[in-house]
Amino acid sequence: MWKSISKAVLGLATAAALLAPGGAGAQEKFTFMFPVKSVLQYHPFYIAQELGFYKEEKLDVKFEVASGSSAALRQLIAGNADAALPSPGAFLNASAQGNDLRWIFSYEYANVFTLVVPADSKIKSVADLKGGSVGVSELSGGEVPLVRAVLRKAGLSENDVRMVPVGEGSALTVQAMKTGQVSAYSSSLFDVAAIEAAGVPMRVILPQDAQLYPANGMVTTAATLAKKRDQLVRFARASAKGIAYVKANPDRALAMSKKISPEEFENEAYIRYGWKAIQTLTTPPPALAGQPLGAHYVEGFKNYHDFLRAGKEEEGALPKDVDLNKALDPSLLAEINSFDRNAIK
Repeated sequence: MWKSISKAVLGLATAAALLAPGGAGAQEKFTFMFPVKSVLQYHPFYIAQELGFYKEEKLDVKFEVASGSSAALRQLIAGNADAALPSPGAFLNASAQGNDLRWIFSYEYANVFTLVVPADSKIKSVADLKGGSVGVSELSGGEVPLVRAVLRKAGLSENDVRMVPVGEGSALTVQAMKTGQVSAYSSSLFDVAAIEAAGVPMRVILPQDAQLYPANGMVTTAATLAKKRDQLVRFARASAKGIAYVKANPDRALAMSKKISPEEFENEAYIRYGWKAIQTLTTPPPALAGQPLGAHYVEGFKNYHDFLRAGKEEEGALPKDVDLNKALDPSLLAEINSFDRNAIK
């Protein structure tokens, strides 16, 4: 009888342990910070949540949205998030200012900013812009340092090419392109998608090396990495499953994204181009063929770092070098990729 009672007590204790906070069956809270609200741009994460991949990793994930990459990193550094998805420029600047940050998983590989001309334009290269003008979203936009850099590399200055603020793919932007008010346009791939959706096909003239500057990636602090390494691995692995699912099932992924955020996907013409843009952003360069999901394109990162060091600090340039060997941390990637891709497909 006592054995039966002992077994019953043990069973109740085990059940209580499973249900109690921190028990074997508990979901650990994890906060992830996006720089802006966009299911379109960050859909693999939302799809991973929709498919239960985070729950499978015993994580109760909460998505938060900041007002830009720098704001997302401030929240991360303040301890209000476990990881964030900032732009590389914000990450490198925060690192150069003395913050001990780690880039643990690369999400987007292509430069989110581009430089385009109308498809039928006679302009073939950046050098051909001499005497013309480049439209930008605004004079303080993130694309402006890029424009200055590629002009400088082509032997041109702002005395040779004017920069004109024409908006973020708005009707004003479209009008500026159609009327020839500006010869070219530089902004994000999503702003260019809006122009193409309005019936103005565009052609990229941004040099190839600048096209392969990195974009947003998963970042944490060195302190959080030391304290919550296992949680970070599990979060990134569930996110990698979301990425793998999208790559294997793009049509299903698009349909799911529309259900998650219907108001963002109302304009079918824009979504057609915008969906193509995000697939371009998340496709690793040929040099990473055969590498695990989230692998870092170190050459592109170094080129971008050197580009930021060459500019002026007031234009967003880095105040000092960043040790990329330390900042780009690949140590979690093997564990992150330890899942069956065929099962995800």
